[in-house]
Amino acid sequence: MKIYVFGNGNISFSDFKMYYEQIMIRYVGNENVSFLVGDFRGVDTLTMEFLKCDSANVTVYHVGDKPRYLPDKFKTKVNNWIILGEFQNDEERDLEAINQCTHFIAMDFNSDKKRKSGTQKNIEICEKLGKNRLLA
Repeated sequence: MKIYVFGNGNISFSDFKMYYEQIMIRYVGNENVSFLVGDFRGVDTLTMEFLKCDSANVTVYHVGDKPRYLPDKFKTKVNNWIILGEFQNDEERDLEAINQCTHFIAMDFNSDKKRKSGTQKNIEICEKLGKNRLLA
């Protein structure tokens, strides 16, 4: 099982705990589960911080030469993480993670009648490709 965790950059910590942590906690520690995450602020950074001491099975996808964010490696499992980069933009990075995942965790707080967020677009791509959505 490969779980892609993604979402809005402006998520609150309480929403992260409710919509993401409650789901991820069920899979952390299972050696047959890996997590895929981007390198942007918000859901990405909170997910990395949540997983850094509890899962070595993490792949971080990033734009450019180096990740915009990575947690501290000292006495954590971050040293075992796979870091994949050189993507040209967030869309290219996200599409690769979507292609690699079997499941996803995502919640969109930003779309409205006038604007569809990148998170909502990614949710729709995942659903179109038959990826399994994990909900709290």
